[in-house]
Amino acid sequence: MCNLIFRRLAFTAMCCLSLNNAYACLDNKSIAQLKANEELYLASRNVATMTDAIEDKLLSVDVEQAKSEVKQAEDACNVTITYTVSSADIDEANQLLSANPAKRIMLAGQGYELPSQTRLIATVGVKPDTLSIQHKDILQSAALGKNRASVELLYATLAQTRATISPQSINTERWPASLLDQEISLCESQYTSESNVNGCTCKTDAISKKVSPRQLKYIKYLANDPYSSATGALSSYKELSDQVNFECKLKKR
Repeated sequence: MCNLIFRRLAFTAMCCLSLNNAYACLDNKSIAQLKANEELYLASRNVATMTDAIEDKLLSVDVEQAKSEVKQAEDACNVTITYTVSSADIDEANQLLSANPAKRIMLAGQGYELPSQTRLIATVGVKPDTLSIQHKDILQSAALGKNRASVELLYATLAQTRATISPQSINTERWPASLLDQEISLCESQYTSESNVNGCTCKTDAISKKVSPRQLKYIKYLANDPYSSATGALSSYKELSDQVNFECKLKKR
């Protein structure tokens, strides 16, 4: 009797496993590639704070085969893409937008909102042969499109606050020699001095005492953003730069 019950339980378990895997149309390698693809997409947005968050593991991507009780279409497999973001980052970005409610309203009117929770989940269709996400699922009206836009807004907002330099700012992180050389060369292409042959070395040294390498990256990201001038996010850096130009006797070419 016990053997009969055991056989029935074993048979039931095997049936359940078969049902769970019957409609899994992507293997583990494909799932891993989809995760890598989504991380590459986020990195391709060139939001400096977002790439740093990925590096610091404060922003992560997870991809899983979506559970399905029916066989999926041969040209599409459903997967769940989950973004996990830091609650501290959400709070920091919300503080900035709370100080500018008009901007929050404007962004909401355009369909952009900060994440309201740390896990953003979307189910999408994927073509199994190319692992490309169906076009309808990347539109901003779709769940994944909304999540992508929300996460990008989060880190673009954080770049604005993290690029700010206070009069008391002191940088304790040494700039790499390559960064120093790069900034001196950039300065020499933009500025000249009639009385200080080492004017650009003077400027780079002064800036490096106030600005960390990461913060400089955020400043450059905002400088290439056509909308940043309207936010005033770079005003503190401009003031510092103008002051250093005067002290190092530099003027625009």
